[in-house]
Amino acid sequence: MQRIQNSKMYFIFIHIFLLILLCTSMYAYSPWIRTKVKEILEPADKIYTIAHRGASGYAPENTIPAFELAIDMDTDYIELDIQLTKDRVPVVIHDETINRTTNGTGYVKNYTLEQLSKLDAGSWFNEQYPMFAREQYAGLRIPTLEEVFERFGKEVDYMIEIKDPALYPNIETILNEQIEKYNLSDHVSVHSFSEASLRKLHSINPEIPLYQIVWYNIPVYKVPESFINRVKTYAVGISPNFQRINSSYVAQVKNSGLKVFPYTVNYQVNMDKAVVWGVDGVHTNFPDRFNEVIKNNKK
Repeated sequence: MQRIQNSKMYFIFIHIFLLILLCTSMYAYSPWIRTKVKEILEPADKIYTIAHRGASGYAPENTIPAFELAIDMDTDYIELDIQLTKDRVPVVIHDETINRTTNGTGYVKNYTLEQLSKLDAGSWFNEQYPMFAREQYAGLRIPTLEEVFERFGKEVDYMIEIKDPALYPNIETILNEQIEKYNLSDHVSVHSFSEASLRKLHSINPEIPLYQIVWYNIPVYKVPESFINRVKTYAVGISPNFQRINSSYVAQVKNSGLKVFPYTVNYQVNMDKAVVWGVDGVHTNFPDRFNEVIKNNKK
């Protein structure tokens, strides 16, 4: 009798162990499941503010002051873009050239980090937006990704866009090395227009939540199920351009289990729409405005 009882206990123990092992494996290798667990632990009505290139409506985009200002405005994420220098260092700049946001010309990939560090990445903003101009913006440098991680650490979450992966072989590996160096896997999400790049990063580090950026030239109110099912194999959400979607689009994507983070939403009327539609968050150049909209919609 005792032997039968011991066998039953052993049988139960083995099945509990296998169940725990299965759940642990599913959590480790499925970003979708990790996102769902996070949703359970966080308030159901949480809407995220993603400061697009920092608080770039008030300060030069993708600079330390823009990120500092966004954090002061209580953003949930600072969004930033990375390119690689000639010596393969990840730097924070949106365009593949330095023409628009510095006093230099040419491709980022043709400059070493030392050469880029001599450029002025702030004066252009003072000239284009005199109402927000500040003396301290003149002479700002293009930051490296490492400098951003060192400066802000786990103080904020990051939404990093991989730019032009075709120009930068193995940029996904380099990015992951930086994330792991600063132990930020739980604080970094990555998005890109490139499905191939996102899939590669997912194979390198499945713990990082990924978002597929999409651009629509015409209004899209229904997403092909084949596309949604494909995205779910490597990403936890979709980031569409706001002007081409509506509430039906948002509902369909959310009902599929994916998150929706539209970009770039800068006007209050559109921010109100986004909240009413039920988006999970928005990319905005004005994080303070969106936080105010969230607050007002809770009243």
